Amino acid sequence: MYRGDLVFLRLVELRDASLIYEWEKNKEIINSTKRDEPLTIAFIESIIMEQRNVLISGQVRYVICNCNSNIPVGVVDLYNIDFNIGNADVGIAIVDEINRKKGFASEALKLIGEFAYNDLGLSQLKAMVALDNVASNSLFMSAGYAIDSSSISEKNMNLFTIEF
Repeated sequence: MYRGDLVFLRLVELRDASLIYEWEKNKEIINSTKRDEPLTIAFIESIIMEQRNVLISGQVRYVICNCNSNIPVGVVDLYNIDFNIGNADVGIAIVDEINRKKGFASEALKLIGEFAYNDLGLSQLKAMVALDNVASNSLFMSAGYAIDSSSISEKNMNLFTIEF
């Protein structure tokens, strides 16, 4: 578990399936999540089980919890992990508006970066952010990510990268 002053990250567990199911139905999250399978609790449970071995699955998801209340406020995950070249994609969501703009996402990005570097030996994280998602673009910039010069503008996305 990684802990900061505001949040701690804990591995997603089977007991989180119904919460994640509800969060994944959030319109903002639906717009930024790519999914090949229909969304069901069984599908979410299968992903949780698959992520138990990051070396095989190439992905890992953490629940972001408020340090003061222990209440889950969002998720942060690494996916498309490539151990050969040392990079991964990162995604983050603070689901409820009431929990935003409190520093939770910034600290969670810092903690997942420490995990990626210290535990997985990764040297780079990447994030794709919609151009019109002002809050997420600001988050990644303030967290030290740079907009890649080869940004995929035809898809209305910014590609952010950070190197360790």
